Parts: sequence; C-alpha cells; structure tokens
Amino acid sequence: MTTEITNHEADKMVQILRYKNEPIPDDILEKSRAYNRERHALKTEAQKQEHKDRCKNTYYDNHEQNLENAAEMRQTEEYKQRMATYRQSEAGKKSARISGWKQWGVISNDYEALYTIWKETTHCEACQVELIEEKKGKNKKVLDHDHKTGLFRNIVCNSCNVKRGNEDRGVVRKSNEQYNENRRLKRANAKLNKDT
Repeated sequence: MTTEITNHEADKMVQILRYKNEPIPDDILEKSRAYNRERHALKTEAQKQEHKDRCKNTYYDNHEQNLENAAEMRQTEEYKQRMATYRQSEAGKKSARISGWKQWGVISNDYEALYTIWKETTHCEACQVELIEEKKGKNKKVLDHDHKTGLFRNIVCNSCNVKRGNEDRGVVRKSNEQYNENRRLKRANAKLNKDT
C-alpha cells in the first residue's frame, strides 16, 4: 500500500534531495512547486513587499563582501585554469563571440541562429574569398552590420567590411595606385622629418 504524500512533504523532500545533490523525481518536484504556489497565493501584499524588502536589504548588506569574495576567487589558480579551459571550449568561444557582437552594437532577436550562420559561412558573401577564423588578416571572418540600425547584414571578409563601413560613413576610397603613392610620400616625409 502506497501512501500519497502531501505537497508540503514533497517540498521538504525536494530540499533534502537538493542538499544531497541527488536527482528529483518529476512528480515530487511538481508537488513542491504546487505547494510554493499555494503559499505565495496566501501571502498578503504587505507580506510580499516585506519579503522583497528583506531580500533587497540582504543583497545590499552583503554586496561589498560578495564582490570581494568574487575578486579573490578570480585570483585563484583553480579559477584561472577553469576559465582558460572554458574559453577554449566551443561554448566559451560562442559566448565570447556573441558578447563581442553585442558590444559592437549588433542587434538580433536570435543570437544563437546568428552564431550558427557565422559558423557555417566559409566564404565572403561579397567577394567570395575563403574566410579564416583568425584574429588578424584581411580574410578574417567578420559579421557585417548596419551601424545606424544595428541590424545584421551578412558575413564578409575584413576588407569588404571596412569598405562597407567607409561607404556607410561616406568616405571615398582612392584607387590602390593613389593609396600606395600616398603611403610612399608619407613614409618619405616621415624619414625626412626624422633625419632633420
């Protein structure tokens, strides 16, 4: 004969299983959630506000100490090793790439899909040159976006991205011959100024 457990008992079991770091059966977890929903519904608005205030005060009271603890933890060799391993993992590279896009102002509803497109693209969509995933070089893979709206355009090589950026800003690029001649003159002037 099996005895039906109450939602309150299920909640206690979940707490114990979490403490022991053991798996929690779905039926027990659902009963625990139901118990917590019931408890929450019975609270008055004043009690809910009091709870929020207590949580906020606890956070602010311990905030400085938590920051110090986190800073100390980041200095440990174990943490540095773990982070180095993570950064080399596929998940770490993906996280860093998406964070970089956000810092550069790329706006997307689905960064996961954008990352998938970025990973699968092997050739520049403007000039068809084969792309490399290095940090430097004119053929490095770059996510091109409109700087005014922040919206993704396509995956291109660094050279095409710079050209598009200049076009967006209205900068007119000289021909390669004019550009190279200008560079030679600048070098010659710099050498003359250095000698005098």
